[in-house]
Amino acid sequence: MILSLTPLARRTAAAFLTFTLAGSAFAFADDDARRAILELRETVKQMQSDIDSVRSGQLQLANEITSLREQNRQLTGRVEELTNQLAVEKRNSRTLYESVDKRLGVFEPQMVVIDGQSVQVQADEKNAYEAAVQLLQEGKFLDAEKAFKEFSTRWDKSPYRPDAIFWWGTSAFAAEHYKTAISTQNQLLREYPKSSRAPDAMMLVASSQAASGSITAARNTLNKIIRTYPNTEVAKEAGQRLKDLGQKK
Repeated sequence: MILSLTPLARRTAAAFLTFTLAGSAFAFADDDARRAILELRETVKQMQSDIDSVRSGQLQLANEITSLREQNRQLTGRVEELTNQLAVEKRNSRTLYESVDKRLGVFEPQMVVIDGQSVQVQADEKNAYEAAVQLLQEGKFLDAEKAFKEFSTRWDKSPYRPDAIFWWGTSAFAAEHYKTAISTQNQLLREYPKSSRAPDAMMLVASSQAASGSITAARNTLNKIIRTYPNTEVAKEAGQRLKDLGQKK
């Protein structure tokens, strides 16, 4: 039937057919382009989500690092405070004996003030304790740790012993011997639960636990301090430490 058409009609029909086929091809190409754009958008969206996740993790890590730095600053300040306290105690002890005959003091028992009470100690006992204290004040933590350990073993009945055990643990903490620091302070708490050093001993346990990475144990110890010594400065300090570790009282 097409063969019976005039030449003009045949050219017109051919042109129409070509246009129709071209339109269909463009329609398919347009659909492919739309799908590609949608896929690209999804890819970009996923990449943005991944970037946001990485940024969030970096922010959390930065906050944890800041918290650990603050804890380290506080622990350093606490060691300095205890060292100054040692110096005050040493001056008070020396003042008590300024009027005593030094020659007799070498051989005879002497009176010292410990925890606000006057007690009698042997001269070599006193000298051994003060020598250990001197090592700690000079920053010789390893030597001080050894000296306090030896004193606690040799003078097991000495009125100095609770303080000696406490400073033994303090020296160990300063030397980063955290297990020793924890064990000595727990020993002090068992043997001398009513000692004036008990609150600080428990705080030193928590500090050693935190420094060694036992965060859960440190939190438990800090909560115990708050329960055992409510409405005290050490309880307030424990509460602040809990906040620094990311837990409220």
